[in-house]
Amino acid sequence: MKKTLTTTNKLQLIGGIFCLPALALVLFATIIPVIWNIVLSFFNWNGVDNMTFAGLTNFSTLFHDKACMKAIGYSLEIAFIATAVAMFLGIVLSLLIYKVTKIEGAIYRFVFYSPVMLPLSVVGLLFSLVLATDEGLLNNLLAIIGLGNLQQAWLAKKGLVLIVIGIVQGWRSSGTVMMLVYTGIIGLPVDLFESSKLDGATYRQEVRYIILPLVKPTIQLALSMCVTSAFKTYDIVYSMTGGGPGDISKTAPLKIIEQAFMFNKYGLASANSIVYALIVVVILFILRKGLGGEKYEY
Repeated sequence: MKKTLTTTNKLQLIGGIFCLPALALVLFATIIPVIWNIVLSFFNWNGVDNMTFAGLTNFSTLFHDKACMKAIGYSLEIAFIATAVAMFLGIVLSLLIYKVTKIEGAIYRFVFYSPVMLPLSVVGLLFSLVLATDEGLLNNLLAIIGLGNLQQAWLAKKGLVLIVIGIVQGWRSSGTVMMLVYTGIIGLPVDLFESSKLDGATYRQEVRYIILPLVKPTIQLALSMCVTSAFKTYDIVYSMTGGGPGDISKTAPLKIIEQAFMFNKYGLASANSIVYALIVVVILFILRKGLGGEKYEY
């Protein structure tokens, strides 16, 4: 017993030593910047002069700044649309691909997952060309097929631009949801499906009463990943609209970058980022609680 305990301690020590590089990376790349950001939010600093303590002034300024509040609202709208589109498309695609053969399924998975491999900035640039008002592919296609009355200034119309960005971002993220849910489905016991077929259950009933309840933990994980990704609305918005025209699509990340690196208000930008991060955490908590329920064992 003593020998086994000693061996275990040695293994734990070796494991801890091998974890040190990763711990150092997380410490210097995540933990320290977060702590510094929190500290900086209570100070005024332009990056050159000495820091001066400001208390809660930056937070007060933030909540009284209509532009900042609008930017957070725009981010919330895009995130909601992107998450809804990604979850719906991902779950539907996984349920459809599950029923095809292995060869066809592999092809479909590659095709539908391939947008995830593209950087958001590339996706944004691609769709900025597709959705351009005059020379855009979509408007020209609508004109060719006789639906010119449906042509829109997709990226220049207030309200519509946020919906379009959310749909594009959701489409790009749907492949991740599809792969996660599909992996959860193929991990379910075959006996359950065989029993349901003997009982005369249709595929629709299988989805409702077997697949969706049993893959709920996977759906929760996919939802958390989608929400976290959907709130990172900097690169895709910047490449599609740059926050414009005017500020009708200027999201919170773009506003934070503007405050910090254009106006040198690092304290205000830090306060903005903290409030934005807290909103994301609260929304994640509410969504996970809302999707909570029974957990099944099989």
